[in-house]
Amino acid sequence: MRNFILALALLVSTTATAQTFRFFQTDNIHNQLRLNTKTGEVVQIQDDGQEFLVHPSTTPDNTISNRYSLYKTQNMWTYILLDSFNGKLWQCQYSVKGLEYISSWVINNQPLSSTNTAKFIVQPMTSMYQYYLINDETGSMWKFQWSTKGDDYRWIERFK
Repeated sequence: MRNFILALALLVSTTATAQTFRFFQTDNIHNQLRLNTKTGEVVQIQDDGQEFLVHPSTTPDNTISNRYSLYKTQNMWTYILLDSFNGKLWQCQYSVKGLEYISSWVINNQPLSSTNTAKFIVQPMTSMYQYYLINDETGSMWKFQWSTKGDDYRWIERFK
């Protein structure tokens, strides 16, 4: 009975720490980004109550929290969205100029893993446009780049 209660308490505390929504204060004081850590949806929220979709749900049926993470770049309008289960990456851009400037673009659409555990992280390199994608379970590394110049400048390659 004691073990059952201990296991139940552990389950409840783990569930309580699972966070479905995370808010990111942007460098523009009137805007925040709201990330759904289960689905990957990113919404720009302005302090006047307006909301704009930056990135649609990628995995709408996922029930596991903390699958997705947002990483701030040195460009105040650009964040990197990571699916920490499979290593997929998107460049997300919010804006105050208008809807035509709010969007997301694929950096890596190829799954690098097929398990349902968070294993990938992003680390910056010296260039503001280039980052490492690291698999914490295997130590495998990739180098990737985001860009404001177009799809030809967004890429990912295995780091040797």
